[in-house]
Amino acid sequence: RTRLTAVVLEAVQFAFLSFMLVLIWIVGGHIPLSNGAETMMTIAWTVLLAGLVFGGRFSLMQPFALIVSSLAMLVAAMGQANPAVTLLVPVLQSPLLSIHVSLMMLSYSILAVIMINSATGLCVGLIEHHDGQVSSRLADISMFLLYFGVFFLASGIITGSVWANVSWGCYWNWDPKETWALITHLIYAVAVHRSDIPILRKPTVYHIFMLLAFISVLFTYFGVNFLLGGMHSYAG
Repeated sequence: RTRLTAVVLEAVQFAFLSFMLVLIWIVGGHIPLSNGAETMMTIAWTVLLAGLVFGGRFSLMQPFALIVSSLAMLVAAMGQANPAVTLLVPVLQSPLLSIHVSLMMLSYSILAVIMINSATGLCVGLIEHHDGQVSSRLADISMFLLYFGVFFLASGIITGSVWANVSWGCYWNWDPKETWALITHLIYAVAVHRSDIPILRKPTVYHIFMLLAFISVLFTYFGVNFLLGGMHSYAG
């Protein structure tokens, strides 16, 4: 019954967000990823979709999806960026840019779910007083999702560099945002090789690593804009 309630809540929230994003797309004439508020809404939409798709296989995906999507919508509601729907300047109307941002937001959505999953796994591990079956299972779920998260992050960085070359004549400029995206990718790439790193084979250690790794995502998305600036701050 609880699971059914979670599915219904997810479906209702997903339908509402889908309607809102379609309206923004129609009015603005672009994929709703042009500013912080729109990207937060898209992240919430992506996480809810993942919860609906993978919830049958991983029962914890549904509550995790509700938590992450609610947090994303809270950030959007707090006015993380100008909520006005406006037309994009010509240089931002490239399909490559839409693909780049979509891939980056998809990867961040997956990494956010992994963070919640790892936090749960860490709490369960503390309750069990050892790396028990539940904690190990949650670590396996994080590992499964991590492959997708790292793949989409790498794809987003590559498509972003191609778009940068088309628009600015340079594949890589060591801009703070792109530099930290690369740092984030390298950090999570370490976790991908968990089987080759003895200490990460322990579920509790792995959960802690994944929690700390998400700090790089937060800094890449929020910290760079507020502290370092750069070319990627135009969407503010």
